[in-house]
Amino acid sequence: MGQPGAPAPLVALLTDFGLTDPYVGQMKAVLATAAPPIPVLDLCHGIAPHDVRQAAFYLAASLPWLPPGAVVAVVVDPGVGTERRLVALARGSHTILAPDNGILTLVLSGTEPLRAFDATPAMPPVCSTFHGRDVIAPLAARLAMGETGEDLGPEVALSGLERLGGLAARRQGRRVTACVLSVDRFGNVVTSCDIATYGRLPHHPALIEPRPLPLVAATTYAAIPSGAIGLLAGSQGYLELAAPCASAASALGLAAGDRIVLDVPEDIAPWV
Repeated sequence: MGQPGAPAPLVALLTDFGLTDPYVGQMKAVLATAAPPIPVLDLCHGIAPHDVRQAAFYLAASLPWLPPGAVVAVVVDPGVGTERRLVALARGSHTILAPDNGILTLVLSGTEPLRAFDATPAMPPVCSTFHGRDVIAPLAARLAMGETGEDLGPEVALSGLERLGGLAARRQGRRVTACVLSVDRFGNVVTSCDIATYGRLPHHPALIEPRPLPLVAATTYAAIPSGAIGLLAGSQGYLELAAPCASAASALGLAAGDRIVLDVPEDIAPWV
């Protein structure tokens, strides 16, 4: 085991547990016992049950806002109790502890230096149905108190980590195929077109699927004309389809996980 480092500024929790059951509280109780000086931040516990794709989006969108040194414990784990791995992913000064089930897909597609460690053998479970409390919370506490991924297990190749298919947007000619990462409570449709890659909005974009529709390139929600659907760079780092004071998802019949195709006029420079 290496020399302990500085304690983390916080442990951030991202789960699909909701708040009506005692699961989140029990995880926090373990953290309070094993790492009493470390604050705990609730990123979100409202991810749809077992929705690994939504968890991947929430994780990637939230990482830039966490303080340096933060530990993120992600528990959206349909395969709990099976032979799936637990991974400690070092991304800059952050460490993400998560099941190796595709949750890390969008983080792995970024440009930041990454190292992954197999944390599976680091602690045997007390209960095979609640690794969040019995395995991930104790491991997150160890990381928060200064241990590193290297202390938890051997390094593994990034190429061997699970990735969700169909998340990454791709462009072929004038068409961009993407998926709906999330629909927020306002009905805004968050696409998988990340702003870093697709941030130069075309003047005359159009939606081809699920149905042909001209879009309005806008910089704010208020700039979208009444009755129109706008395409804009959203706050979570991805392009969004939105309607002014209305649900674009309802208007378009879109839900998380759906496929969309955008049309980009030929006279628009490639999005970079």
